[in-house]
Amino acid sequence: MEKLNLGCGNQRMKGFVNVDNNPNCNPDVFHDLNIFPYPFKKDTFDEIYLDHVLEHLDDPIKVLEEIFRIAKNKAKITIRSPHFSCGWLHPGHRSAISLYLFNYFDQFSQERYGNVCFSINRIKLYWMRSRRDALEKRSILVKGINKIINFFANIYPGFTQRIWCYWVGGFEEIVFEATVIK
Repeated sequence: MEKLNLGCGNQRMKGFVNVDNNPNCNPDVFHDLNIFPYPFKKDTFDEIYLDHVLEHLDDPIKVLEEIFRIAKNKAKITIRSPHFSCGWLHPGHRSAISLYLFNYFDQFSQERYGNVCFSINRIKLYWMRSRRDALEKRSILVKGINKIINFFANIYPGFTQRIWCYWVGGFEEIVFEATVIK
C-alpha cells in the first residue's frame, strides 16, 4: 500500500511518503503544496493524510482536487484541521474549515467545484485537539469535560457548528474521514 503524509512537518509517519516544504523537517519529498500539480502520478496512493495543513494552504479546493488526482479509487483520506470557530488563532491560517468542506464536491450542489467525488465516512468535532500529546498536559477534570462536550457535540454536528460551538468557546479540531470515488 502506498501512503502519503502531506505537510508532514515534524510529524513524519512510518510507512508513509512524507512531504513538506521545510527542509528542516527532513521530508522524503520536498514540495510546496501550493504548487500544482504535486510530484506524483495519477492514481498512486491508497491513503492520504493531512494533519493541520489544509488551513495553511492558499486554495483548499485545488488541494482536494489534487488529492483526488493522485489517490486511487477507494483511497482513504484523513484531514485534521482547526474548526473555524477556534481556528483563527494562528497567524498562518488562510482558510476557515467547516463541516461543509466536502459539500462543494457533491454532484447535486448548486455550487459544485471540480469533477471529483468523495464519500464522507465520518466527520467529528473535538473541543480540544485530539492528539495525545496535546491532551496529556491537561488535568483530569478538563479531560472529562472534553469527553462530555465531544460526545454531545457530535450527536448533531450541524447544530453544534451553527449555535453551540460559540457557547463552549469553539472547537479546536475537526476531523474528516473520506473515501475517493472514481
